[in-house]
Amino acid sequence: MKKLMYVAALCLALVGSPLLLAAGQNPEPPSKQQQELIEKNVMANLQHPSLEVRAGTMQLLIDIKKTWPSYDLTFAVLPMMETLKSDVKPEFRILAALTLFHLDSELGRFAVERRAKYDDSDRVAKHCAALVKYWDKKDSFSTNLLAEVSRAL
Repeated sequence: MKKLMYVAALCLALVGSPLLLAAGQNPEPPSKQQQELIEKNVMANLQHPSLEVRAGTMQLLIDIKKTWPSYDLTFAVLPMMETLKSDVKPEFRILAALTLFHLDSELGRFAVERRAKYDDSDRVAKHCAALVKYWDKKDSFSTNLLAEVSRAL
């Protein structure tokens, strides 16, 4: 029994140590060449016909902004505004509004405010209005679904 406990503890230490070390590290910002590649790929992916690729790219923009807050993603604001204005799927318009919320540009804020007032879909308008309401109070607004569900319970 003791031998089994030692083996289990050793396995846990071997598996858990790298995960704890990786979680505590801050990744280096991308180089200039990597930034150019990111911009090129993001712009191409936002025009892709696949819905999954476009949605994944919007999530990638949010993740990049969370990982490197000083990273300049202004190149993505206009395509996100176009998606917010003219995409036929309300889900993509909501995701574009959320992406603009995280990119935190004045132009993006204006677009989200307009969609809150004038979007044909009540659902999109409601989500945009909530984003506008919390735009200046980002610390009190969570986009983490699990955190919101556990807080509501």
